[in-house]
Amino acid sequence: MAAIRLIAIVLLTSLLNGQEASTPQIGKSQTPKPKLPVVDDNACPGKGRTTSVKVSQDYHVYSSWKSDGKSIGTLKAGEEVTALGGVNLIREPDIAVIKYDDGYRSLKVGDAALSYGIEVLEVDRVNGVWDAGVVFWSNGVWFLEDPERVAEQGVCGLGDSGCSVDIIKYGVSEWWVQVKTNSGLTGWVLAEKFNHDKDWSSDFVRMCHFYED
Repeated sequence: MAAIRLIAIVLLTSLLNGQEASTPQIGKSQTPKPKLPVVDDNACPGKGRTTSVKVSQDYHVYSSWKSDGKSIGTLKAGEEVTALGGVNLIREPDIAVIKYDDGYRSLKVGDAALSYGIEVLEVDRVNGVWDAGVVFWSNGVWFLEDPERVAEQGVCGLGDSGCSVDIIKYGVSEWWVQVKTNSGLTGWVLAEKFNHDKDWSSDFVRMCHFYED
């Protein structure tokens, strides 16, 4: 499937820099526009799910993913670490357009929507498969969409006729991963960052199936 650059899961939110973050309620209508920034502390790889990652370059390790985090060490190229959890931070959501009216939402073709990333619905730890949906807010309505049906500037996994929502403008977001080294050092590494059309990614992106082609 196409490498969708949606990295923020928002069903669980917390406080950041003294601002209240909103909590999306999928399927609920008449909800206010989410306050920014939006934070999810149960991002990939998910609580209770550990994954081993071998890094190909050096990475700084920080005491926290927050802005006051201090540098506490460095991962060296060739080192294998365990990913313990993740945090997604949305400073500015992606902007999308509804392309298909499926009849079960009070939304119309052409309506604007805001994208807040991928929500993990179910994890098959044996086979390493994640069932996930992309979280959207539009006209007060929270809803999920199949990642294969979400297009990025007109292109999605099911072809033009199967796309239901089209991302037309990218936002600003970060994805942080908590890691533990063989020496016992535990901290946070910046795994991916998007700033509109500019993006940066690390070795950690491949540990979640929705980044695979």
